[in-house]
Amino acid sequence: MRPTTILSLVCSALLGLGGIALSIDLLWFRQGAVKWHYWASPFMMIGASITLLQLTMMYMHQIGRKEMRSRPPRG
Repeated sequence: MRPTTILSLVCSALLGLGGIALSIDLLWFRQGAVKWHYWASPFMMIGASITLLQLTMMYMHQIGRKEMRSRPPRG
């Protein structure tokens, strides 16, 4: 598996977890706002974060295992 692949998987997992943490912070600890986008944006961020984490897990499940089993490139 290439180092750039591992780095991108780690970054996407960290972004997904960070997005969920930010959404929780916006929803529960900052409830003084009344405009619609103040309560709708955390829900959209949670959805985007879950999608990012799911894509990372599916990549590792379907492609990552095949790359780990294959022979290293000659060079």
